[in-house]
Amino acid sequence: MAIPFVTPSRVFRSRTEAKNYIRDEILHAYPVGERITNGSHHQLLSEVLELHPHAEEKIGPGIDYFYVEETWRLPGREAVGRGQRAIIVVRTDGEQRDWSYRHVIDEPTAAADVKSALAFALEKGRLERRDADFAAGPVYCAVTGDLIPQKHQADTRHLDPTWHELTSGFVNEHGGWGAIPTHSGNGGIFVGRDIEDVDLRDEWLQYYATHARPVYVKNELPERP
Repeated sequence: MAIPFVTPSRVFRSRTEAKNYIRDEILHAYPVGERITNGSHHQLLSEVLELHPHAEEKIGPGIDYFYVEETWRLPGREAVGRGQRAIIVVRTDGEQRDWSYRHVIDEPTAAADVKSALAFALEKGRLERRDADFAAGPVYCAVTGDLIPQKHQADTRHLDPTWHELTSGFVNEHGGWGAIPTHSGNGGIFVGRDIEDVDLRDEWLQYYATHARPVYVKNELPERP
């Protein structure tokens, strides 16, 4: 059975689907050296990088932007094929780090599995909240202040506290990343990764309701008829 890959903004039905999306829509879609300006792409890469086993060192004081580079131009990687590309993160302190989204997706850490499960637990509520907010309207982008005309153009973001701060805060109250078992269907048909303990799942939903302040950021999707 395919293993899903879940971030706060996207649910991919399989790890392969997630890797193919990043490869086709980001890695090979942007010219070399060009900033990844699409807000949804930036958000997805930020969420994937946060699952990296060395995320703290890669992200440092914060993410400024991402760009695509030819892998052979990176220090120590001169021998790789000329057709290979890498996604580089530029931190807010000006430092740059290369990283592998494939490694994050294919070899998830305990923390990555838990963060995916926590995100999945919120998915139904996220969609319901978005629908209610747009029904009440109007909805504005938290970054630019622009009107978001249609709900499919709104990405949910966690700016203060960040997604990492929210998940870490909850997990630290319950024994750490390794103390929260997750599952992906337990052999049944299931799309997502969820928290094994139903009571703990409910505690997370309450924690999120109390501490999170989700906002909307306008993505680049066109309006629908």
